Amino acid sequence: MLDFREVPCYDYGMENVKAIVSQNILRLRKENNLTQAELARRINYSDKAISRWEAGEVVPDLETIYALSEIFDVPVSQITEARAEGDAQENQNGGIGQKILSQIFLCCEIWFILTALYVYLKLSRQTNVWQLFVWCVPACMLVLWFFNRKEPTNILLLIYSSVFVWSFTTCIYLHLIDSHPWYIFFIGLPAQGLLVIRYVFNYKQNLKGIRLVKRKPKQQKRRSN
Repeated sequence: MLDFREVPCYDYGMENVKAIVSQNILRLRKENNLTQAELARRINYSDKAISRWEAGEVVPDLETIYALSEIFDVPVSQITEARAEGDAQENQNGGIGQKILSQIFLCCEIWFILTALYVYLKLSRQTNVWQLFVWCVPACMLVLWFFNRKEPTNILLLIYSSVFVWSFTTCIYLHLIDSHPWYIFFIGLPAQGLLVIRYVFNYKQNLKGIRLVKRKPKQQKRRSN
């Protein structure tokens, strides 16, 4: 009976697969800001197993690779296949930078539109609607929240949401300032409380690992008498 493990090309290929999978798991774990212990809890493994995968000592089984692809929210090919150097460099250097530039660009567009509207009303109707500049703040926060909405445990998402609530409340107060409706700020208190509770809830869910993958217990081989 042939033993394919003795074939040199098989060993080389297997070692290459181990190296590719280990590098991809390590990269994806760091990109998702997860420790080995946090990732281990999510897939119901020990942190020692994660360490062995990232060291290239062993390769996780197919079921575990599918579970990892769900946790990292990537296709299975990003775990099992090597990335081209150009794609890796582009994703590493351009991914975050492009996201930040997109957010800055949209915020600048909002400021430009509201400034143009202010100038138009000032020149054509002689009205000084300076509150438009205050409205830029909640509008920009809404844009930033939209870009980061898929990261519920990101502290910046809580900050953007909080600034939106209080700046939006301030804008309403400024439009009704003649009647001095100071009590309108009480609306922001329960809204802020809900935002904090939601952030803590999502953070705890992330630690516990909502999408735990239960492993099937390995059947012990019966010893033949």
